[in-house]
Amino acid sequence: MFYERFCALCTSMHVERITLDNLSRVIALFASNPVYFSCVQSHPVDEDECKADITMLPPGKTLADKTYVLVSDEQGDLAVIDFVEGYPDDMTGYLGFLIVSGSRHGSGLGTMLLSKIQQAASACGLSRIELGCYETNEHGMAFWKASGFSPIRTSKQETDGIVYTIVSMEKNI
Repeated sequence: MFYERFCALCTSMHVERITLDNLSRVIALFASNPVYFSCVQSHPVDEDECKADITMLPPGKTLADKTYVLVSDEQGDLAVIDFVEGYPDDMTGYLGFLIVSGSRHGSGLGTMLLSKIQQAASACGLSRIELGCYETNEHGMAFWKASGFSPIRTSKQETDGIVYTIVSMEKNI
């Protein structure tokens, strides 16, 4: 349901589910964000990671709950969004990714897409969005706080032998 509502709000953009057919475009968009990925892992994004993201789900969720999309317009690929409806509870949506093309940082695109995500989530009956932001991602932390998200807890995650702190954040919508 979220996917359909989000697509309906993005009439000036093209929204397509991420599959093996468009995975090279996703990898290219991720590669346009080397600063972000340097904050969360010590190696460049690879095809296997991106393939795994297509079906990666939190406990108790199915692919029907997941919206993993590539957003583009006539100028090219704009963003990757990963959203899971009804997680961690029935009234919450979990935003796994909102990664904007490096060439579009600072343009207001992230804020606009976040607004559409919130509108679609609300239209689905959700009242809250939760996400996790790496503490080392200073730009992301500033964006989420400026967008009204508040920290609720922290956890640790090991990647490439490095232990990162993940700050879980939430926003009522």
